[in-house]
Amino acid sequence: MHEVKEMNEAQRYAATGKTLRINLTSGETWIEDTYDEFRTWLSGYGYSAKVLFEELPKWVTPYDPRNRVIIYSGVLIGTFAPGAAKVGISTLGPVTGGWANGQADSHFAVDLKECGFDNVILEGISRRPCYLYLTDNNVEIRDATDMWGMTTKETLQAVRDAIGDPQAHVLSIGPAGENLVRAACVIQDEARAVGRGGMGAVLGSKRVKAIVARGTKPIRVADSKKFLEAIKDIDARIGRSPVKKIWMGYGPTGTFVHKQKIGIPFKNFQHCQLDEDLVDEINSITLQDKYGTHKIGYPGCRMPCGKMMHITDGKYAGTKAPMNQLEIIGTFMGRLAVRTGAFQVVVNAKCNAMGIDVDAAGGPIGWAMECFERGILTTKETDGMELEWGNEEQILTLIEKMSKREGFGNILAEGAAGAADIIGRGSERYAMHTKRMDLYELCRSSNGWGLGVTVSTRGGGHVTSSPAYEQLAVPPEDTACLRELGMSGHDAWDPHDYERKHILVGYSEIITRLCNNTGICVFHSSWGDPDLINVSDIAKMVTAATGEEFTADDMRRIATRQLNMEKAINAKFTAFTKKDDYPPERELEEPVSRGIFKGWKLDRDKWTEMLERYYRMHKWDTDTSYPTRESLSELSLDSVADELEKMGRLGKVSKAS
Repeated sequence: MHEVKEMNEAQRYAATGKTLRINLTSGETWIEDTYDEFRTWLSGYGYSAKVLFEELPKWVTPYDPRNRVIIYSGVLIGTFAPGAAKVGISTLGPVTGGWANGQADSHFAVDLKECGFDNVILEGISRRPCYLYLTDNNVEIRDATDMWGMTTKETLQAVRDAIGDPQAHVLSIGPAGENLVRAACVIQDEARAVGRGGMGAVLGSKRVKAIVARGTKPIRVADSKKFLEAIKDIDARIGRSPVKKIWMGYGPTGTFVHKQKIGIPFKNFQHCQLDEDLVDEINSITLQDKYGTHKIGYPGCRMPCGKMMHITDGKYAGTKAPMNQLEIIGTFMGRLAVRTGAFQVVVNAKCNAMGIDVDAAGGPIGWAMECFERGILTTKETDGMELEWGNEEQILTLIEKMSKREGFGNILAEGAAGAADIIGRGSERYAMHTKRMDLYELCRSSNGWGLGVTVSTRGGGHVTSSPAYEQLAVPPEDTACLRELGMSGHDAWDPHDYERKHILVGYSEIITRLCNNTGICVFHSSWGDPDLINVSDIAKMVTAATGEEFTADDMRRIATRQLNMEKAINAKFTAFTKKDDYPPERELEEPVSRGIFKGWKLDRDKWTEMLERYYRMHKWDTDTSYPTRESLSELSLDSVADELEKMGRLGKVSKAS
């Protein structure tokens, strides 16, 4: 047991200002007072970007012992803030080689802060598998040799048994993380994933199997009256939001029918809508009506989107698992043309148990199935399997093989981009990714959504940059969010407009980063409904909770600084440039084949113009996408500009419009 000495600081509210450091190689642990970083970075989300950029030499790679893993809780975690339930993890990730970050609904985030820590930073490599047990100002590094090889569900039970607490909440990795599968994720308990980027693989490289926190320290707000006033207004807006009805009823999969109209990948993006007969067979809404048993929610959630499922008939009878997110529809059911509705629950549970990101599992399998269909792959590469669309047994087998790096699974474990690099023979065209991150998102459906997916600093994905309300069909209104953008509802909702999408993406980048900093679920924010939590709301809540004064402009500056640090990390550690901010070639070259957007095709020249407007908005180099001294100096990041300049990766002054 390593006791962390209590610090003699004045009463702090909401943010503890304490960061626990653990060197896994030496076993040394210490605490740092990081409260002074709070005004600059707000929470561990932004602070982790600073740590990675400043503490890692440019030659460090994700599996190097020097790499850091930063686990953090947002500044509003443990308060009554609507939707404040997320735990976050940042690292240098093995999928892209650059900035990697993920969030997950959790009880763990509250537990971490109740131990007295905002952040935990890991470095080094443990000599043997271990798990970390955090309590009030204490940390134990315990042996986890007997847990190595367990699924995340088995690990959850093993840790609870070991500490004698059946209610403990655990972050853990599965076999995929242990075997350094590129996009292995971290699972909270047995269902919620800190996905994308490969945080689970980095923990696996450090031989950390699990982390559990059980604290008793109270979390207080500085001005409870002002805080309650702020959240009262937000709760009223949440109560009348059309998005709440969707989330409360069926979670994100409640948008299934609407998404089918806009676009869902089918047969590895060959088509942008599902076959009509498939829609009825895999409808996630009717599936929940038939098999759903009870709702699942997390601390602070005003519209719980989770649901426990119990499959009572068919070949998957007896399966009990949480309902999947919408990604499963796109990345497994549609992409792989599966026709058994209950399979979406089964395959989601399989990925969670193995600790593998769902898109990073479905992506390379979709690539492999299309390559087999086209004769690029044969049974020689696929361990004798004749890959065929919709073959559920093959899909589950391949997930197992990927997670254990067995046979053909060892190739798929590199992701579609990595697998295509190995196989070659023209297979690269069918690897649907941006920045090597497997996609489930269509870029051909709506331009703001697509632009956000492709410019995402952590690699392809929609929850850090894409304006979700562009696709959710929330009725256009004169909301605070749209007024702030200077855009009417019509401007925001035209999916195929190129002119102003950079503005929507810019706002989404700000609001999602502020959500990550506070621990607020983006579903509660103006990311999905312009009438929900906006920048001003967050400033009011953080001010009342911490006693430190923040304005909306302060919040925008903090989020913009963080975005620039993420870009700087990628400039320092990867070779990403402007070319990596485009959709896959298939998305650019092939028109939509059916549905309401039949015949629609992205225009490469207009995409380039849209992308360059986005760069100019951020004052980044329009030729390389690198941040410039101008953009960095305005954010007090001169030392970052100096380092990038030495590397020859500082952008030139952005061109005039």
